[in-house]
Amino acid sequence: MFARVYDILMSDVDYDAIYQQIKPYLKKEDIIIDAGCGSGYLLLELLKNNHFAIGFDHDTQMLSIAQDKLKSNQYATALYEHDLKNKIYTSADVILAMFDVMNYFKGIKKIFHHIYQALNQGGRFIFDIYKYEVLEEYHEYVEVETDPISYQWSMLSKGNMLMHKVEVGNEMDYIKQYIYPLTYYLNILKEMGFKYEVKDSIDSRKHLIIAFK
Repeated sequence: MFARVYDILMSDVDYDAIYQQIKPYLKKEDIIIDAGCGSGYLLLELLKNNHFAIGFDHDTQMLSIAQDKLKSNQYATALYEHDLKNKIYTSADVILAMFDVMNYFKGIKKIFHHIYQALNQGGRFIFDIYKYEVLEEYHEYVEVETDPISYQWSMLSKGNMLMHKVEVGNEMDYIKQYIYPLTYYLNILKEMGFKYEVKDSIDSRKHLIIAFK
């Protein structure tokens, strides 16, 4: 259920604005992995802008929706079912992990290691994460909407965990995310050998990090 709801709710994001923010860090000759590509919106934006990009996601439903989205827009690329907890058996110049992908992992060191190993020398790892204050801001938050679909989205924070409950009709899904201070991520990047820049994301709730190998 969540993949279908996610795709609908993400349909009104300004993907061109996101692309424009990361564009200075992309080269036309780059091989790009959209890691955690979800239902394919950003991947489609990359392809529209003539980048060579492939998609990874651990959710088969997300990949199925992404495949249909690309096909309906007359684009095609490789999509792979892959969990970033596992080694990446291909190399790339850029690995993207946008839309708080990194917040779905309780521990991040192994993920960063796999990404570092998969990047070519001079490669870039571009990702966004929630700012730490989101834990407090979204504690006991409830959102009820009827457009574009009827749903209730509830959040509860406990320690570093942000728990989501998504209700659509009689269907319900639970999602967990983990939010740590910015220094947690930066220290691990540094330990891995990355250099980095930190910016405010287009989404004011998030940091945008560009890490260089």
